[in-house]
Amino acid sequence: MNYFINFLKTLVPLDEPVQKAINEITVCKHLSAGTYLLRNGEICKEFHFVEKGLARVFYYKNGKEVTIWFTNENAIANAIDSLFTGLPSNYNIQLLEDSAIWSLQYHKIEPVFAQYPVVERLGRLLITHNYLLLDERMKLFAFCNAEERYERLIKLMPDVFNRVNLGYIASYLGITQEHLSRIRGKKK
Repeated sequence: MNYFINFLKTLVPLDEPVQKAINEITVCKHLSAGTYLLRNGEICKEFHFVEKGLARVFYYKNGKEVTIWFTNENAIANAIDSLFTGLPSNYNIQLLEDSAIWSLQYHKIEPVFAQYPVVERLGRLLITHNYLLLDERMKLFAFCNAEERYERLIKLMPDVFNRVNLGYIASYLGITQEHLSRIRGKKK
């Protein structure tokens, strides 16, 4: 059975024809850690949903990698701006673990949206969810200090320190590894 469809059914009921239509445009890819789903300068043409594994979204600034997002199970790993505009992305999406990813090409979803309004609703729900995650990320830097950002990351992803190297976590939090070590030391 298509894991992605099972996940979508937790959001809204899907009858058999809708499930069949979604199944026909999705593919499960088993990819190794280190694989890039997208590289800076490429156009994002696929929608990716993580069944198993972990990805990070990052960009380069002054020759350094800046991690802005982690995507783990039951979440979307995309450069939504590039997907919708068809313009090259500034982001890289790299798998940090061996992963099972459900992918669909964006141009194949439009006819399914047109034929099945419930799928369009699902798209809206997924995009709304991603927007709210992005809003939360912006609020982290607008309203929270480093320790508060750390606490929210732990709440969102309790196993992050078992899955992600400290350099990526520090970058995500906007601090140095040394600062991260001090915060972790206080919390123990």
